[in-house]
Amino acid sequence: MKSFFASFFGTLFAIALVIIGAFFLLIGIISLIGSSNKGPTVENKSVLVIDLSVPISDAPAEFNSSELISELSGQENQRVTLREVLRSISLAATDDRISAIFLTGNVTPVSYSSGLAALREIREALLRFKQSKKLVYAHLIVPFTRTYYVASVADKISLDGEEGMAVTGLVSEQLRFASLLKKFGIGVQVSKQGKYKSAVEPFLLDNSSPENTEQVQALLSDFWSEITTGIEQARGIKPGTVQQLIEQKGLIDAETALEQKLVTNLEPLTAVMDELKQKYAEDSKNNTFRQITVANYLAAFDGRIRTPEKGTKVGVVYAEGDIVDGEGDSSTVGGDKLARAIRKFRFDPDIKAIVLRVNSPGGSVLASEVIRSELESTQKVKPVVVSMGTVAASGGYWISTAANRVFAEPGTITGSIGVFGLLPNVQKLANDNGVFWNPIETSPYSDLFTISRPKTDTELAVFQRGIDRVYGDFLKRVSEARHLPIEGVKEIAQGRVWSGSQAIKLHLVDELGGLQAAISYAGTLANLGDNPKITEYPARKDLNEKLKELFKGNERPPVSKLDPINRELKALETDLSTLTHLNDPQGVYALLPIGIEWK
Repeated sequence: MKSFFASFFGTLFAIALVIIGAFFLLIGIISLIGSSNKGPTVENKSVLVIDLSVPISDAPAEFNSSELISELSGQENQRVTLREVLRSISLAATDDRISAIFLTGNVTPVSYSSGLAALREIREALLRFKQSKKLVYAHLIVPFTRTYYVASVADKISLDGEEGMAVTGLVSEQLRFASLLKKFGIGVQVSKQGKYKSAVEPFLLDNSSPENTEQVQALLSDFWSEITTGIEQARGIKPGTVQQLIEQKGLIDAETALEQKLVTNLEPLTAVMDELKQKYAEDSKNNTFRQITVANYLAAFDGRIRTPEKGTKVGVVYAEGDIVDGEGDSSTVGGDKLARAIRKFRFDPDIKAIVLRVNSPGGSVLASEVIRSELESTQKVKPVVVSMGTVAASGGYWISTAANRVFAEPGTITGSIGVFGLLPNVQKLANDNGVFWNPIETSPYSDLFTISRPKTDTELAVFQRGIDRVYGDFLKRVSEARHLPIEGVKEIAQGRVWSGSQAIKLHLVDELGGLQAAISYAGTLANLGDNPKITEYPARKDLNEKLKELFKGNERPPVSKLDPINRELKALETDLSTLTHLNDPQGVYALLPIGIEWK
């Protein structure tokens, strides 16, 4: 027996040693890789390459384990932020080592990235870069509308001679699944305020309502005017030329694009690369011109590990994604989590002002109010400035009401001051498949939130009163924040969306401008000048921070909050799984009846 225990504990000790050794070996390898990688450098006569196909988001990417592997392997993060692109363009203008900028790739929006507002700000930054007398080049392969809108400011635009342009205008294709829900026996009832509040339409209608068609058409017209006017001014062609060409051609072929001065050359990428090699410098190792990407260019300035700048600064907080209750995740805005970040900046004596960058269509009213309330408290002790990105509507506008000043781009989607309640039920779906509910209640409204049946008229009236109250609160928030009479707010509310250019006329925003303009304004309010130091939330983390998070885990694990349908299906799955546990040989059980727990 003694020999057994000796052998057992000896083996256990050996395994422990192997695990500990492997752990320290991993750390050693990581440290070795980190120390051996000196980071990128900027050589003379380099060309800054901006790849428009890389999603350009507002907020820095939060920690992801795949990013750790990418960083260790030397691969670049396939995502850049708006501030990184703007900063790289600004630095390149006065950097003697950067000779030009080269635009490549086709804009491919992912989620809320590379929206019209962000692209316009990049476009304006490129126009300022050209004042340095350095050239901007672009090579396009079947450019989409967003891509060409940015690239149209280039001094030299090369289009692959075998291809044309995919600049065809704007369209809003709204997915409709009302008939699908009916087919599967899912019913939907709605309580809402605002005749333009069309977010509920996909659940109810197979075609757009007249009100929604009206607002979307107006929105697209504003955006299309912004895009075509910008293109025509950049290319020095007559107003109306772009629309006329599209109506005549459908797809603008390469020869027409050259003839109409939309591009300067028809040539393949290899010819462009040869030209840049000859004019600037050659990268003989990679058989191309000497170049550097946005990420590597900034890394060369900041070093592999970025340390926050000390001293007073402006805090930039990003609200990008749907607003949800609780903590949220990397693709959503958790109300509690964002409010906590704002609160931290509020109590930080080095943060003298806050810029809230909103790129959100809204979501949870409760979460939106949690964020707005925290901003209101912050506003009492330091300036709060809002910068609206691609979309800052509904809940995104709700959180924007607690600010000293609100900036938006002409192509921002904003407004949508309205609320709705969506009440799904799966009675037919469940009944058709042999599933029934047998509620036993203590009051007439005990199962008010059930999805097992449609709501009665009395219950719908209860929900409508709640919707009316929230809508009244929304109108009041806007009225007080924008110094508008409540009746005036009612006229421009109704759930209608507006472009940034219309919003400023309606006094829903204060000024047209991008993120950098908002930061400059906040810096001025805080007596930090128009080019203040900043700190961001969420902030991009260096390798050491990523390793700590990987081994430490999250301090606040996200709380799963299922939607009503998935919550009921999960409960049904749990109840059915009980059947698999009935394995008493005699078939006798002492078990609580399924579903008797209260809700």
